[in-house]
Amino acid sequence: MLFNFILTASLAILSSALFAEARKHKTHDVIVGGAAGLVYTPNQVHAEPGDKVKFHFQFKNHTVTQSSFDEPCEPLKGGFDSGFMPVGMDVKKGPTFTIKVKDYDPIWVHCEQIDHCPSGMVFAVNAPKKGNTFKKFLKKAKASGKDYHDGGSYKRSDEDAEEDIEEKRSLLSRITVKRDDVEA
Repeated sequence: MLFNFILTASLAILSSALFAEARKHKTHDVIVGGAAGLVYTPNQVHAEPGDKVKFHFQFKNHTVTQSSFDEPCEPLKGGFDSGFMPVGMDVKKGPTFTIKVKDYDPIWVHCEQIDHCPSGMVFAVNAPKKGNTFKKFLKKAKASGKDYHDGGSYKRSDEDAEEDIEEKRSLLSRITVKRDDVEA
């Protein structure tokens, strides 16, 4: 009787451990831009190691560029970058860019398109609920004022700067790169 109990308990523990190990990794789908505007939808996800985050680009021209909490609108040196993904208004299924989550560390992301990040186009994987939260990351991005005009920020009321930005936006909208899975 005791032997059967021990055997049953051992099998239960072993099967639950195997089930946990065999957990199917999830793919988190994120819409980039589109009808929702200058946003990633959803703007944050919680992912397990081994999960993937698949970014689906909608119309306009956006990027998925890794950054840091301290500099939300600056590319992270050595981080991933989808490159610009121009998508026409009439395109039904745009390009995708997928990252694989390696651990529980936060992954901070922004759009490199001119003025998108300071407009709030940021995203996070595993943002902490306390300390460096997504809300604080978003606030830092909006406060950054980063733009490409003369290598710094500009005031939106500056009409000359706006015209210059539109010209650069037009040039940048033609740039694309290879779309591959990336480990983050």
